[in-house]
Amino acid sequence: MTIELTKKEIRELKKLRRQIHLSGPLGTIKDIFTRSEAFANNVAVVEKIKKQPVVYTVKQFHDKVREVGTGLYALGLGGKHIAIVSENSYNWIVAFFAIVCGGGVAVPIDKELPDKDISMLITKGDAEAVFCSKSYISMADIHIESDDRCQKVFLMSGNKDADKFMTIDALAELGRAELAKGNRGFIDHEVKKDDLAAILFTSGTTGTNKGVMLSHYNFASNVEGVLDFVGSELSTMSILPMNHAYELSCSVLTAIYMNGIIYINDSLKNILNNINEFRPNAMCVVPLVLEAIYNGIWAKAEAKGKADIMRKMVKISNKLLDIGIDIRPIVFKQIKENFGGQFPTMSCGGAPARADHIKSLSELGFRIISGYGMTEASPTVTLQDNGRKKPLSAGYAFPRAKFKIDNPDEDGIGEILLKGDNITKGYYKDPEATAASFTEDGWFKSGDYGRLDEDGELYITGRKKFIIILPNGENIFPETVESNIMENLLYAHEVVAFEEKVEVRGKENVIMAAAVYVEKGDAAFEGMTEDEIIAKVKSDVALSNKGQPSYRKVQSVYVSFNEFEKSSTRKVIRQKVIDTYTKDKATV
Repeated sequence: MTIELTKKEIRELKKLRRQIHLSGPLGTIKDIFTRSEAFANNVAVVEKIKKQPVVYTVKQFHDKVREVGTGLYALGLGGKHIAIVSENSYNWIVAFFAIVCGGGVAVPIDKELPDKDISMLITKGDAEAVFCSKSYISMADIHIESDDRCQKVFLMSGNKDADKFMTIDALAELGRAELAKGNRGFIDHEVKKDDLAAILFTSGTTGTNKGVMLSHYNFASNVEGVLDFVGSELSTMSILPMNHAYELSCSVLTAIYMNGIIYINDSLKNILNNINEFRPNAMCVVPLVLEAIYNGIWAKAEAKGKADIMRKMVKISNKLLDIGIDIRPIVFKQIKENFGGQFPTMSCGGAPARADHIKSLSELGFRIISGYGMTEASPTVTLQDNGRKKPLSAGYAFPRAKFKIDNPDEDGIGEILLKGDNITKGYYKDPEATAASFTEDGWFKSGDYGRLDEDGELYITGRKKFIIILPNGENIFPETVESNIMENLLYAHEVVAFEEKVEVRGKENVIMAAAVYVEKGDAAFEGMTEDEIIAKVKSDVALSNKGQPSYRKVQSVYVSFNEFEKSSTRKVIRQKVIDTYTKDKATV
């Protein structure tokens, strides 16, 4: 279902948004909460429960946050650290606001982790209570046995208490009774902008998990920056996990503040169907979502015999765009209709997207916003929406942040240093990691390397921790090697480049290797056996080496027909891929 607004309702909504946005700078998440009450009768969130859409108004949202927050105060949990472990849901958002607007600290945890790791992070975040879905009851049992500081576990669904665990609805009921008695602890609590709002744990794929401390002002600054650059859309679809800064800050908090209806995607496999059903104006996505949309559009065009015509129309459209004439909504009308009658704005983050996907979708009419960010920046550092001309650019500095290239080499490449209102103050209870992450004059060391082009736009060259240093002293960013292969092998879905030690005439030598994930059913491999596919991939990688300096040429290729293991944000876990091929040299 889609919430259709009349032209009059849209005008009224925009009027309210202007009034709120001009009422003064945001300082806290509680400001977001209290100001959004102006939209009381409008829809706030739509989620599917047992495949049926359920609608919640802004008033219902505000009432439940106050009830749950007051319930926490009644139980002595006001202002405490409280974890959230759950799938995306309306109640996830309610729990987050109920915690932080009452002076507490939210500790959102990646639900994809094993139970013991989730429990460890809850302890590491000093959480005294946990909101979790029924899927994590066994984890909760493990945790309360291992950490006696955990006083309460609240289940995200259900109308009755489940054994020893209280449901969020029962907590809200307690809060209603307390409000009726005059308990105003939650409502009257004054949140200050420098107060800690959340601890978000880094993935820890190459080391221990670090708890990134984000203040109310960090989040508020990011929300205002998003609005300055992107604008406020009528609706968004929540796809990515809400425990990540990208989805939480850029999608959920921004939508609540400006009353962009949040449609909650119920399953990764239902993304395209839900886009068609909900017709969101915008969404935060990862590269794999762009890839699915790109492949779907061109596969349908090929199947209908219209791909060649579409390519010709793209060329004509591009020439007209260059002189200020946009015919995309007309000539690509059918594509637009498949997305609910519009081209949704897609902000792509989490990992670098393929240049051909960004460029092609931009040419068809989608507004693709890409950039660079990290949890420590709440999470945005740079943004750009010129994917048609500069698909690989990370863009210019975000409105609330600034960056510089530290000690650039002869190619202009250096570590990216960050400053701004959205930058973390450090890592929770980790003074050594915090001190090591800042320069003496207060710049945050991102650990990423980049360069500027002639227009001052940022290009990311790679992660500091992934740099390969060859025996001859040459430094290689594996991301550069991977990008070159992806540009030349359009059928390659994922590439991980790494160093490999080999023996040459009795001496150890280091060469560049690459693992390439392809799908057997790809049109590029029609009629080929597995062995023939492997041979083609190796041959094409060899061709992609042309023009590359000798030290960046890939000499060892591993072909995988299985998708690489990923994190919950669909980011390839590089080390696990590397371990597979350095421990077992056989092609899989």
